[in-house]
Amino acid sequence: MAAQNAEGVILRKYYLRETSYILVIFTREFGKIRGVIKGVRNPYPQFAGNFEIFTQCQLLFYRKKNRQMDLITQCEALDFFLPVRKDIERLTYASYFIELIDMVTSDYDVNEKLYRTLTESLRLLGSGASAKRVGRIFELKFLEALGLSPRLDECAECGSPIKEESCFSVKSGGVLCRVCGRRSRSCLRMSLGTVNFMRKIQLSELPKTSRIKVSRDVGKETEDILKRFLQYHINRPVKSLKFLRQLQDEGIV
Repeated sequence: MAAQNAEGVILRKYYLRETSYILVIFTREFGKIRGVIKGVRNPYPQFAGNFEIFTQCQLLFYRKKNRQMDLITQCEALDFFLPVRKDIERLTYASYFIELIDMVTSDYDVNEKLYRTLTESLRLLGSGASAKRVGRIFELKFLEALGLSPRLDECAECGSPIKEESCFSVKSGGVLCRVCGRRSRSCLRMSLGTVNFMRKIQLSELPKTSRIKVSRDVGKETEDILKRFLQYHINRPVKSLKFLRQLQDEGIV
């Protein structure tokens, strides 16, 4: 089969024999692929960074029919996102992003919007913007790319406009008005400030979202709501999120 060109971000890397790697890469053109790249380890250590996780790369590969692994013949780094790698909080958020992407994608399931969300979030994370805020931005845009955006402009149950403090229903998929919220047994408190903050992110292009201001209280409330909402849909533990919470508990970030 003819060689395929693609742009992608490395999600995972495994050692194979003495000089080869198995790479799991989320590509713009083909979705997630798994491939072997041979003869690239010990002999050329100066190129080792090309194969580190969340490196954006340009690759050339051959699809192998009836096999789980493709053959990658070239993998050239486009962006190492170096500022992210120099800070433990940003590094952990980047790991969180790619872990979520890996969890929800299947091989060769193309989602260019999700790919763009990942690369733009990594770039924003390295720009100096608040890592916590970028985390919330990524989560909302990630949900949007999967068709799971929380409903914020009106009550998720009755459709009435939201004009005051209310609550968020994970099960209903969005904010509830006060009347519907009273009937819900597991509704999470949601201030109007949090509704407005999340709505602004939804309506903005990702690279411009860093301009959106947020208070500490709204940021924390948004984090709690989105974590619960993501857990409801993914229903699997996220290792990097557990590590991030440990860093926060210990006051490191």
